[in-house]
Amino acid sequence: MPNSNLNNAPTAITTSAFSPQSSPLFKMNNPASIVKQPQARRRYSPQHFYQNRILDPYVHQAVSPITLRQLVFFGRNMQEDKLLKSANYVRTELPIRLAHRIRDFQNLPFIVGTNPHIELVYDLYWQAFEKIVKIPEIKTLEENDAFCEMIKGLLNDHLVVIPQLALGIMECSKHIPAAQVDQFMSKMLRSRISRRVLAEQHITLTSNFNSPNHMMTDRGYIGIIYTHIKPRDIVERTGLLAADTCRQASGGMAPPKVLLDGNIDAEFTYIPDHIEYILYELLKNSMRFVMQNGKRDPTTGELPPIQVTVCEGTHEIVFRVSDKGGGIHPEMESQLWSYAQSPAREAAMLLDRHAPSRAQSAQKSSFSTTASSPQQYKNQSLHLGIGLPMSRVYAEYWGGDLKVFTMHGYGTDAYAKFCKFGNIYENFDD
Repeated sequence: MPNSNLNNAPTAITTSAFSPQSSPLFKMNNPASIVKQPQARRRYSPQHFYQNRILDPYVHQAVSPITLRQLVFFGRNMQEDKLLKSANYVRTELPIRLAHRIRDFQNLPFIVGTNPHIELVYDLYWQAFEKIVKIPEIKTLEENDAFCEMIKGLLNDHLVVIPQLALGIMECSKHIPAAQVDQFMSKMLRSRISRRVLAEQHITLTSNFNSPNHMMTDRGYIGIIYTHIKPRDIVERTGLLAADTCRQASGGMAPPKVLLDGNIDAEFTYIPDHIEYILYELLKNSMRFVMQNGKRDPTTGELPPIQVTVCEGTHEIVFRVSDKGGGIHPEMESQLWSYAQSPAREAAMLLDRHAPSRAQSAQKSSFSTTASSPQQYKNQSLHLGIGLPMSRVYAEYWGGDLKVFTMHGYGTDAYAKFCKFGNIYENFDD
């Protein structure tokens, strides 16, 4: 790793107060989405399996992957013709990506496919596919506005997808091999990220274009992409959110401090929500283990702090999250990246019952990357236990990586790597 030019004095991240920014990605992936179930929908229909003449042509088409750099360059200096071109790209690309995942559902064992949670997600995908394929070429700004409103509605409908998928897979884990579960879930999550990136980028570009002063406004955002991300800001926001989650889960116990050093003021271009999700999960896990197993300082009575070190290399930014929380038990470590049900995952289904309820506020600010309303909290009865494997999917999506090294009885180091230049194509399994 290139020289990181570490600062001598680490920065302490205050966790005594909670004031994180609202994040659309948090809202989309939180187990609180289960609370408000969607209205009754059509269930698995035989025609979905045996009348696939509409689906088949889309399944046989390859997706057209993009890079962050392409999104940034295209989104600058937006004009009407470019906006309509973006709309038609999204209109033609979303059905292809949906069709591939619908076919994956159809290839599941029948007993898995008829699980009510799996069935609900499958039906949501079918409805979205049917709606989008009926839209003709978008030729006017008015047609684009109507298209964006429809896509917003679909995005809100799909807020339940991840918790429903996770529940369905856990309930069916005895009927499908763990390797097939992991492959299926990774495909579903990668494709879901890709669709939401395309949809939210276009929706945000449209919103900005419709703003009276859109040509004069430059806050560093190009759609949902931020061109001036600083590690210090990301760690502060996610540290506050993780600390509040752990404080709620422990009944008021103070979480450990977060110390930050390295290239904390480096700047790079990325989607903030993706990094925030990953660092939130890493910091939350570290805090939980330190609060459960950490040895307090005999003089101050404080728990050992969590150290976040940022290194800026030639092509990447790396975040290292280090804790002295006793490490990960070998049984849990062997299943760290699996979505399948396991004793270790069942034991972990505790913490996020106190996680922020993001589904409610999502209806107010689902598409604002700069919303500032405080998170609302509600006790939940379920923790899905898939935050870490999901984090790796987010890290790998734009060519990054996530690795965890643990010493049972001492502590854990997690390394999250992100590409600086945005020139890596989306990571697909298709």
